[in-house]
Amino acid sequence: LHWFKLTYNKEWEELFVNNNYLATIRLKGINGQLRSSRFRSVCWKLFLEVLPQDRSQWIKSTSELRTSYNKIKEIHITNPRKAGQQDLIINNPLSQDEGSLWNKFFQDKELRAMIEQDVTRTFPEMQYFQQENVRKILTDVLFCYARENEQLLYKQGMHELLAPIVFILHCDHQAFSHASEAAQPSEEMKVLLNPEYLEHDAYAMFTRLMKTAEHWFSTFEHDSQKEKDAMVTPMPFARPQDIGPSIAIVTKVNQIQDHLLKKHDIELYMHLNRLEIAPQIYGLRWVRLLFGREFPLQDLLVVWDALFADSITLNLVDYIFVAMLLYIRDALISSNYQTCLGLLMHYPPIEDVHSLILRALFLRDPKKNPRPVTHQFQQNLDYYKARGADLMNKTRASAKAAPLNINKVSNSLLNFGRKLIAPAMASGSAAGPGGSGGFPGTAMPVRGMGEQHQQQAQQQRLMKSESMPVQLGKGDVVAGSDAQAPGPARQLPAQPGQNSKNISSSPSIESLSGGREFTASPPLSASKKDSFFSTISRSRSQSKTMSRKESEEELEAQISFLQGQLNDLEAMCKYCAKMMNTHLGKCSSLY
Repeated sequence: LHWFKLTYNKEWEELFVNNNYLATIRLKGINGQLRSSRFRSVCWKLFLEVLPQDRSQWIKSTSELRTSYNKIKEIHITNPRKAGQQDLIINNPLSQDEGSLWNKFFQDKELRAMIEQDVTRTFPEMQYFQQENVRKILTDVLFCYARENEQLLYKQGMHELLAPIVFILHCDHQAFSHASEAAQPSEEMKVLLNPEYLEHDAYAMFTRLMKTAEHWFSTFEHDSQKEKDAMVTPMPFARPQDIGPSIAIVTKVNQIQDHLLKKHDIELYMHLNRLEIAPQIYGLRWVRLLFGREFPLQDLLVVWDALFADSITLNLVDYIFVAMLLYIRDALISSNYQTCLGLLMHYPPIEDVHSLILRALFLRDPKKNPRPVTHQFQQNLDYYKARGADLMNKTRASAKAAPLNINKVSNSLLNFGRKLIAPAMASGSAAGPGGSGGFPGTAMPVRGMGEQHQQQAQQQRLMKSESMPVQLGKGDVVAGSDAQAPGPARQLPAQPGQNSKNISSSPSIESLSGGREFTASPPLSASKKDSFFSTISRSRSQSKTMSRKESEEELEAQISFLQGQLNDLEAMCKYCAKMMNTHLGKCSSLY
């Protein structure tokens, strides 16, 4: 014990008792030398600016933060049964008044239940996190943070940022307890490493970390006019990661893959693009959790040592992200979509996690940091291929098309239908006056079709789902009545006042290197279009005699038809985008 106490005091002096101590501990953190430190929590407090650089202010600052947390708990963690004198008209279990303690209690209960659900899944392989008192600490800290930050509240994944902080505090408290048995510790040690305040210190460190990381959990979209215009008129051949709302975390992972990875390994960048592996698929988890699920806890702490020691802004995250991709580079390039997905979502073990940090530092500033020894993952990929298949199956199962609901058809789909029939309306008007109803331009072409087209129109009305929505996920094949083999161009018979139209078959989007094949999905034939206009004409002319149920069935058939055409056009757009990316990749490789 005496020897333990001597080494304990000596480590404290080496870390904190010198004029330039902060630079010393930062260097140790970046070089992986805090792995066995018994004062790692104190170092993290300094890195996260929970403690001031002036050592004389440590005790005062720590006491103030702990007192502040006690007040926060008093405000937010309430028990209405122990609230003393109450106005029973307002404070009763049935009250919906905003000032009611009972109303607040039930709202808090819902939030706590959501947090507890995640807390129980925290590091299930570690006995420490299965203890009820530890789970209560995690829940209380996350609950207080959510109530103090009402705009952000609690988001899934925050518990995985808090858990390592609680763990290192616990480890340092254990070491302090052993050292205290041999001799009297200093006053600073007593205050900073007091086990009774583990929860208070964890809250202070977590809130400071979240000041940097909170925008990665935010779902607020960037509200600029430029981005609004881009969403209204998206770029042709846009990739999946370029479509949809722009939030901070999505922008960040796109920036890492599209700029940093492209700069340091153009071949890997192009391979991931060809496979259409958007960085959101794996990158959101990597960044939000600071790689918390990609490494064992002891290796993760070494990564966090470097992240916090480098800068409170966590700038090194981007380069560790790229270094991780480069470690499995050869395996990714030699693999298809399924295996790549397994590698990225189940990151393989690494023998020396500090080598990733060294490579990240070199990538960021090759002039100040020596080139590290290159390590490459070289193992059997069958496991990752199987994991990728599991993920794809889960994605397909969750992405099955819901049955069409006539009452929930979007305005955009109806507008699209109007655009489809607009050319026919114009040509019909040029040919002569139209029939009665809301589609004047369609009556003339329909009347001129003949008996065969009238029978097809009747069949179209009875088949309420001629072309159902098609899910175009990876590994799927376009199915439905419109998924036909590619055929030669077909020509519509010319109507009076109309020019003949050529309609050619359009290939489906299903094409990927690595086992996925091309499937054809031609657009609708002339007879189907004529059937559609005939159906509309019949529904209009018979609207006075048909029952309400028959009218709804008629409309449902029409909307299903439009949905099928919309899917055909979407398939063509995605197919063209895929082919364009492939040709651009080939062109880039030539130069």
